[in-house]
Amino acid sequence: MTATPRSRRLRTLAAALVTTAALSLTACQTGTADAAGVVDSTQPPVPGPESGQTPAEEETGTTGASGNAGKEATRVADRKAPERTTSCTAKGTEVTVTDAPRPINHLLIKATNTSDTTCHLYYAPYLRFDQAQSAVPFVEESKPQAVVTLEPGESGYAGVLTSTPDGSHPYDATSLTLYYAARSGQGSTGAPSHPALPFDSVRIDSSNAVTYWQTSAADALMW
Repeated sequence: MTATPRSRRLRTLAAALVTTAALSLTACQTGTADAAGVVDSTQPPVPGPESGQTPAEEETGTTGASGNAGKEATRVADRKAPERTTSCTAKGTEVTVTDAPRPINHLLIKATNTSDTTCHLYYAPYLRFDQAQSAVPFVEESKPQAVVTLEPGESGYAGVLTSTPDGSHPYDATSLTLYYAARSGQGSTGAPSHPALPFDSVRIDSSNAVTYWQTSAADALMW
């Protein structure tokens, strides 16, 4: 039977539909789908890490070990080093001696921390007027509850009783030597200080005594 023009057109259309269906099936098998479900057979493969780097290392351009070391170094630098403390010495302090208006027959010793390091004033100052054979006795009742600590620029104080009407063996002292007590309480530490006296001479007798270091002048002059 001879095919009519119409039947030939129908066969051609059917063949085209079969070819299109086959191409669509092939694309589904080899491509990947996006969020909308559309197949993209041209998407390139994701490249693997190069030179042994991980994806995180590629973002920074450094290895993981170097990155961690850098972060740790930054943290260490940001942390403030603990402040070092030491005994106060003549090298890092300025000592002055003034006459106390009250109580009478008293001197006030002031030690100021002139260094850039916190220091401690242990016990009481060891004092020697002129060439005395022994240090001035401590006023034990004046012992504070805690060691006096001086930040840079801060001062500590000690009061000195020079004489009383009941004292014996009076003499006129013209010089003073001050030693800082060691933390152990056994002897002094550092070189001595030689502060000037407020007068040409100061009357000293057997009642002479010095307080422990205090945080204020008022506390130092209570005894």
